[in-house]
Amino acid sequence: MPGVLPPAGASWPERRRRALADPTMRAAVALSARNLAEKKAAAYAAYPPGEAMRKPAVASRREALKHTDALLEELTRQVEARGGHVSRAGGPADVGRYVLAVARRRGAQRVVKSKSMATEEVALNEQLEAAGLHVRETDLGEYIIQLARERPAHILVPASHKTRQQIRALFDAEAEKSKVAPPTGDATPELTAFARRQLRAEFLAAEIGITGGNFLVAETGTLVLITNEGNGRMTTSLPPVHIAVVGIDKIVATWDDVAVLLQQAPMSGTGQLISTYTSFITGPRLPGELDGPEEFHLLLLDNGRHELLGTAYEDVLSCIRCGACLNVCPVFRTIGGQAYGSMYSGPIGVVLTPLLGGLDQAPELPKSACAMCYACRDACPMEIELPRHILALRRTEIEESMEPLTVRLTFELWGRFWANPSGFRLTARLARLGQRALMRNGRLTRAPGLVGGWTATRDSPPVAKETFHEWWQRTRTGSPT
Repeated sequence: MPGVLPPAGASWPERRRRALADPTMRAAVALSARNLAEKKAAAYAAYPPGEAMRKPAVASRREALKHTDALLEELTRQVEARGGHVSRAGGPADVGRYVLAVARRRGAQRVVKSKSMATEEVALNEQLEAAGLHVRETDLGEYIIQLARERPAHILVPASHKTRQQIRALFDAEAEKSKVAPPTGDATPELTAFARRQLRAEFLAAEIGITGGNFLVAETGTLVLITNEGNGRMTTSLPPVHIAVVGIDKIVATWDDVAVLLQQAPMSGTGQLISTYTSFITGPRLPGELDGPEEFHLLLLDNGRHELLGTAYEDVLSCIRCGACLNVCPVFRTIGGQAYGSMYSGPIGVVLTPLLGGLDQAPELPKSACAMCYACRDACPMEIELPRHILALRRTEIEESMEPLTVRLTFELWGRFWANPSGFRLTARLARLGQRALMRNGRLTRAPGLVGGWTATRDSPPVAKETFHEWWQRTRTGSPT
């Protein structure tokens, strides 16, 4: 059966170890990430206007961030003028309280959700379920990981770590629980047919639909929702109440800004020129209109975003959640998304998680979950300086002495030895002598202390029998050193 979330408080070494010990997950994640990265490259190569629009798209996001407060005020005026409700949510508890207040006022018990990283960020499902509501994810990937009781493994494709056989096992268990016919096989059409049957009943019974949002257009108060499945439109039109939980960073000023942004997420994320569904939602259903919700609520999520405005980290807020940085990251490809212990994984998660939740909550991510290869910087369509931010977070950890004392002392001692040639030569000789007891078939199979991380999952070449300086001295003089 599929795995479950690591226990609360599981350490980074433990999460990493579990990921490295799961070859099925690792193969599935690596294959998915490579395919998506190749599709992105092919999309931009085949469609030059995509790159031409990318530059003004970056500029529009940066400009909007400079005027976030004014744009949010304009957005609020426009939404309310069209009969919608707007509220600010400082953090997770505010989101939960607001949604529960709407549910209780309406007497609602059943909720359907379209894919939303913002609601994952604030653990909204858990809050609503704890209050007794029935909550169902309707994006296929989110539906799968909800049944598995796991976090998303990828920003864009949350179930990319699952094989069809694992998904079939989940659906079989759900069929038995629901007393319905199970999937007829583990081929993709058969699995999606089962999910469609199950979710259709959820859509028809739901009293509240919850979504996120890709962009918010200030000039008209419009929510822009980009999806590849019809669940987004079902969630926003069938239930009588639609609640959109959207980060304040998704604001843009005008429709001209939206025009250059719409293609960037699908091109960078899935290699599509445009997503299958692009919906523009401006308020509730008006008199004479045939579809849409009776009530529309826009919940603007802060959760630490406002504190980043005007700082060196501000460009992180221009992220469009395309997942391109994850697809090229060697660390993500190796351990998958769930080892990060956060709703946001990959390079953007390494930066965003500490910034939103506090560096003390995830100090291991900047220092250990990045190879400093700069692939994420090259892949990001919004030109976010992810490597620079990771280095800055590492520097903060050092300045604030967040490393364990043993680690700090080890590196301080190491630094003193390597600060001069004689110390470097001495440590090389000591390492050469000390490795003999750890060698097997000419490879270093295990190492003590901090160095042990390098040999925990792979063998390492041994320290050379002779350093370059020793070789140079010997060959120059014609005698051994």
